[in-house]
Amino acid sequence: MSEQLLKGAAAEEALRNYFLSIGFFVARGCLFKYNQFDVTDVDLWLYGKSSALSRERLNVDIKNKKTPQALERIFWAKGLQFVLGVEGCIVATTDQRPDVREFGLKHQVRVLDGSFLSRLTKSSRSHLQRITEEQFFEQIDSGSMGKLGGDWKGRYEKSKSRLLDSLTFDGCNAWLIDIGYFFEQLFCSTSNTTPAWRMIYTACSHLVVAIDFILRDHVAIEPDQQKTLLEDGFRYGSAGKLFTEKVGEMISALADSVAAQPGIADTINHELREQAASVRAEILAEFLSQRPAQRGLFDAARELEAAAFAIQPPMPSNLSASVQSLLGVLADFFGFDRKRIIV
Repeated sequence: MSEQLLKGAAAEEALRNYFLSIGFFVARGCLFKYNQFDVTDVDLWLYGKSSALSRERLNVDIKNKKTPQALERIFWAKGLQFVLGVEGCIVATTDQRPDVREFGLKHQVRVLDGSFLSRLTKSSRSHLQRITEEQFFEQIDSGSMGKLGGDWKGRYEKSKSRLLDSLTFDGCNAWLIDIGYFFEQLFCSTSNTTPAWRMIYTACSHLVVAIDFILRDHVAIEPDQQKTLLEDGFRYGSAGKLFTEKVGEMISALADSVAAQPGIADTINHELREQAASVRAEILAEFLSQRPAQRGLFDAARELEAAAFAIQPPMPSNLSASVQSLLGVLADFFGFDRKRIIV
């Protein structure tokens, strides 16, 4: 049985549920790293879509304490917003002084004060039928036997961290690696598949958020151009095809200059082209360049996140047609039988 949540964790869950209820995609406890250093964690990371052209990312700082130091938290949240390069920030505090709200407004920081938090705890918006972050950790850790079984908890932490600074094709490709890994774990499981499904749904939701964020700047171009953009991104990463080919040429030239073996440069170039061609990027690009698929990305991300944290995660056949299509395309990308995924 799970231990009762700490006061701070309970506040984070209540606010997470609130922001979910008003239409945001929400991730809790995202670790922000610089190189190999853990700098801080973002209590809540919000992602919202208000139009085809507009996206909003916000970091939320939550302090549910008797001495919340609200003014200092405003400085902290604003500084973190600048470092993360997101569009806004919010401070949730038990402090009820009007000066705190005024100071926040003056510096473009939205403040949810003690009065708001008090009302929220009594509202149905803060009590959704879903598991908590702590319960999620317990299930995936038991499902993978901790670090001995692939360190699913560590993979989940890295997945959340990428939301902060890797909403790029490099981030997408990292999420694709995670999804492929958990598909394989699903097939290897002989008993409880719930933890694997939770991880699949989570990784897919993060991937979809990143794709939605990338495409916001390309909504006006033709589908064929979008398809090329997506295909090159999934195949070559954020650097793109031209840069990757240039680096390949430099490596080949260097190898040719130091190796006695004739034709080594041609061999390296051929191998690089073969590896790039082996990525089935066209499958994802074809699907995601379609307007209906693009319009449904944000809703799909929210649905997948809800499925990951459902008390009993639904099987894919019980999800919406758009999410089933996405999972089917991902199965095709990895070369898995769709029938083994859409169950």
